[in-house]
Amino acid sequence: MLGLNNNKINITVDGGYSPNNFKLKAGKTAEVTFTRVADKGCTQQVKFNGELYDLPLNQQVTVRFTPQKGNYEWTCGMNMVKGNYRVK
Repeated sequence: MLGLNNNKINITVDGGYSPNNFKLKAGKTAEVTFTRVADKGCTQQVKFNGELYDLPLNQQVTVRFTPQKGNYEWTCGMNMVKGNYRVK
């Protein structure tokens, strides 16, 4: 799993998520950046932390938040492609 040290994660979206799981540190501002590099599947949108974000092709979309302890899942707009993260 990636993450934890700097709470910044870059996710490549190419019909799936890479990486599709990572760790974050609780209480420290996190930045998760999605970059969609291919026009495959249903990954033009992502549901992350209860919000729906459009992922324009070849553009970065960064979500900033302060994570709380727990396990969380995110999905594509159609709930088919999934990823998760853990906060310690």
